[in-house]
Amino acid sequence: MSRPLVVTVTAAILLAAASNASADRVRLRSGKTVNGLLMGADPKSVRLLLDNGSVAEFPVEDIAGVDFTARKAAAPAAAAPAAAPDPAHKPAPITIPTGTVLNVLLSEAIEVDAAKTGQTFKALLDDPVMIGGKVVLARGAAFVLQAAKVEQAGKMKGSDNIVLKANSFTLGGRKYDIVTTQVESKSGSEGKKTGRKIAGGAGLGAIVGGIAGGGSGAAIGAAVGGGAGAVVASQGTASLKLPAETRLQFTLNAAVTVQP
Repeated sequence: MSRPLVVTVTAAILLAAASNASADRVRLRSGKTVNGLLMGADPKSVRLLLDNGSVAEFPVEDIAGVDFTARKAAAPAAAAPAAAPDPAHKPAPITIPTGTVLNVLLSEAIEVDAAKTGQTFKALLDDPVMIGGKVVLARGAAFVLQAAKVEQAGKMKGSDNIVLKANSFTLGGRKYDIVTTQVESKSGSEGKKTGRKIAGGAGLGAIVGGIAGGGSGAAIGAAVGGGAGAVVASQGTASLKLPAETRLQFTLNAAVTVQP
């Protein structure tokens, strides 16, 4: 092989070795061809990985030509699908037993005058519920309360009354219905405050004054009686209101099983 040919063949081999191509066939000057994969090359020799796993080395001077076949780049590995949750590692359900105390705080005020039976109200758990030393329901868990009974007082007698029960709570995005004891809130029994005088208040005062001291007593009694009528009327009870953050205590009447 002439010098220019050796240089040309060597350059081609080195270029192939530096690229993604591999030698599939080496053609020798003797007429023999050798198949394999290019392992490397330098200005003096070419190394080929044969089909039997051995490496053959050929002097550049003995090579008539090299045929290369481009190799495709390996496709990127597909992302492994997300592993399905292992049921074996799923937390076991926990049962909150009957008799568990639930202390909650109203997160909205309740005006009994405007409330209706069946109306619901929002509340938050104030004390965490713990079982076996572990928190099952954390402080701040959302609760829904419901008015089981609502009574509004009359102007001059009766009292405002509301009976509440806990209807449900939310844990981990799931709603759990519950059955609890009821809590009753009641105002005084004198009736709501009013600016009206009690009918006959002044006359009654006059009668009482007359009995006490005759004519002059009657005049004094009338004045006192009239005043007494206004005072009694203004001593009624205002409308019942449960402000936000009022603390209420319920007890579970039936166990409830939750998924942590």
